[in-house]
Amino acid sequence: MNFGKQFLASLLGSTLAMILAGSVLIFIFVGALVGGLTSAFAKAGDSVDTEFEFGVDIEDGSVLHLTFDAPMAERGMEVPFTIGFGSLEPQTQMGLNHFLADMERAAEDDRIEGILLQADMISGYPSMLGEVRDALAEFKASGKWVVAWSEIYTQGAYWMSSVADEVYLHPEGGIDMRGMGIETMFYKRMLEDLGIEMTIVRGPDNAYKSAVEPYFRESLSEANREQLTALIEDFWARMGGDIAMARGMTVAELDGHINGLTMRSPQDAQELGFVDGLLYEDELHAMLLEKGAAEDEDEESHALLVGYNQYHNPDFFEDFITTIQLEMDGGDEEDEDEGAEGEANTVAVVFAVGGIESGQGDDATIGSDRIAGALREARLDPEVGAVVLRVNSPGGSALASDVIWRETVLLKEAGKPVVASMSDLAASGGYYISCAADHIMAQPNTITGSIGVFGVLPSAGKLMRERIGLDFDGVKLHEHADVMNGHTPVQGKALEAINEGVTNIYNGFIARVAEGRGMTVEAVDQVARGRVWTGQDAMDIGLVDGIGNLQDAVALAAQLADIDDPSLLELPEAVDPFEQFLEDFVGVSAAMAIAEAAGIENDVMAPLLEVEALLTAAPHDRIQARMPYSLRIY
Repeated sequence: MNFGKQFLASLLGSTLAMILAGSVLIFIFVGALVGGLTSAFAKAGDSVDTEFEFGVDIEDGSVLHLTFDAPMAERGMEVPFTIGFGSLEPQTQMGLNHFLADMERAAEDDRIEGILLQADMISGYPSMLGEVRDALAEFKASGKWVVAWSEIYTQGAYWMSSVADEVYLHPEGGIDMRGMGIETMFYKRMLEDLGIEMTIVRGPDNAYKSAVEPYFRESLSEANREQLTALIEDFWARMGGDIAMARGMTVAELDGHINGLTMRSPQDAQELGFVDGLLYEDELHAMLLEKGAAEDEDEESHALLVGYNQYHNPDFFEDFITTIQLEMDGGDEEDEDEGAEGEANTVAVVFAVGGIESGQGDDATIGSDRIAGALREARLDPEVGAVVLRVNSPGGSALASDVIWRETVLLKEAGKPVVASMSDLAASGGYYISCAADHIMAQPNTITGSIGVFGVLPSAGKLMRERIGLDFDGVKLHEHADVMNGHTPVQGKALEAINEGVTNIYNGFIARVAEGRGMTVEAVDQVARGRVWTGQDAMDIGLVDGIGNLQDAVALAAQLADIDDPSLLELPEAVDPFEQFLEDFVGVSAAMAIAEAAGIENDVMAPLLEVEALLTAAPHDRIQARMPYSLRIY
């Protein structure tokens, strides 16, 4: 059986395996470098041409240069980069929590003259991008200027940039704005070709629980098409509304330009009012100097630009070297004395990011043991007066979700207010772990709800018999002893029992929501059935209490706990960047890097790896409270 499961996993990733076989020299080469990686970084300041500078001083008249050329994470680290598997070079990462705080600080910082926004190819869900845009709007409201300039604007980048006082484009650049859509990937024919039969079970009336559709359909169901259409209509109401208002046009006029593809040249973009001018980079710098920016002493006629990482932590590269040195010396240096026990004046922010599964998980996966442990730590810490549960999750294991949900209930019973703060996604299991909170905050474009349950029961019998040549036979004393053998479809009484179990889990789910939200079970069922909602719509139907970002949630939690000037405690402990590199070297990140090198895009490869993970998951994690796997917004 172990061989069969291993072979199944390998075959599902057959394309990746072929690439891996042809790339074994990369592994050998990287393996030889790992031993010397620490010493290489220790000498980086002298021997490596790097963009990272030591001890950068922020001077008066500096312009904060925001490029957004790194992925945005919910939670940043003080050493905001990891080591890329493919290049062995530092790769930056921006934390939303740090960004929001830094924008408030920059607005009051006399050294910062303004912001140069160069968004270029920024991508992400509308919710997180909306939080970033709102923070830039707050900065602008302080009286300081924001200028946007880019060679190429994608649609998301232009939405972000439209917040600026002035928007400029390279004379030979362009704006790629084709409108809003959602696409999902279907696996039915791939699984059939492999010889894998899928048995699907869903909660009662869970017609909108579309996460299972890719396994047995080749296109969207009408229910799924209905809810996805509603989602993108809400997304565009925010995005299109922001752009239209910023550029002095109506949404109908904006839609007309998009449908007509009227922005075919930079000159078109200027004439139609989408940009304020066409500037080369030297002309841009001349304009920034005219606006009061200081001149860069090292580069004549250039404004003094300060990168985000430099502003957030000028010594972050030194901090990274210190981290590695501590690792090589045998461990972290613990704080010597955290002081005597004081009053509960701390708000703990627990970050729950990624799919939900049993076990430990990591910074990109919600492991029930790790997140429940973090909530328990906050409950038992006498200095913690309130908790913000920051959720960015499409859901996952129903069992693991319940384990985490229980800890939120115990927090409330201990008298500590809990505020759920929803980011891009807080759907299905992500809503499950949020529903007991005293107050739920979302962004207008948060994808939430999806209150429903499904199970996926794969059978690889045809694959094993017809493609591999494996046969199975045995003896049993009881009729259903071999139900979960992996090569026989589940049917009859066994399927009936599993269906009943899924129904019970769904009923338990809506009962927990009803209890947490002060609604009747019948009322919850009407808005559940697996349907996804935007944050704004979820507030209208009672699943969310208000609209706000992470900082708003922290402020509310402090207010509920009567804390005037709260200190923050971030939980669980972040993964060390050096350890993360070693994990990436042998894990999914390495597989993704190799696939990317072969020309397979991440948005194609990632869903396939998720399918493999579900097919090889432990039985108790196959009953899922999750929204659709591969939802690509464009």
